[in-house]
Amino acid sequence: MQHRSERQNLKGIRKGRLEAYEAVISQNYASIYRFVLYLTGDSTLAEELTQETFASAWAGIDRFKGKASFGTWLHQIAYRKFIDSKRRIHRNNAFMAKLRQETCDTSETFDPFHRLTADEHTRLLYEAIYKLDSSERAAIVLHYIQGLSFREMAEVLDKPAGTVKWYTSRALKLLKAHLNGRVGP
Repeated sequence: MQHRSERQNLKGIRKGRLEAYEAVISQNYASIYRFVLYLTGDSTLAEELTQETFASAWAGIDRFKGKASFGTWLHQIAYRKFIDSKRRIHRNNAFMAKLRQETCDTSETFDPFHRLTADEHTRLLYEAIYKLDSSERAAIVLHYIQGLSFREMAEVLDKPAGTVKWYTSRALKLLKAHLNGRVGP
């Protein structure tokens, strides 16, 4: 059963009242953040997933039926966000590992064919990167080459972290599409 203040806050959220959003966030943010931090072990990722959790909750507030507490519902959303991020990270890591393998340092081998193949793969990768628009190219370079976090990238690009994550995701999809069948088996 929901508490009276929780019911009032939900009514306020459904009516778009800012104070209701603020109340729910202040009541639940620390718990959701702590939960995601324990799952990820990464404070930056935990902050991003916590923000995504609340954004998802607001976008889907009409799906909340009140069978469990609002806090429980937020934890469910947070867990799904965590699972999604693990999948996304795994896909991105696998893709980048393949690219690193394909573009390994050619000085390590004296096999001319290997050097030629690696040089060709590197050329194809750079060609694909330069076909991206400037925002997507910057996201790829900052994150995967420079090693910046999404928060740091957001500061550099003067964009919200969510926008930067979208640029990065879109850029990876475009790179994969461009390189599919052109790099390695």
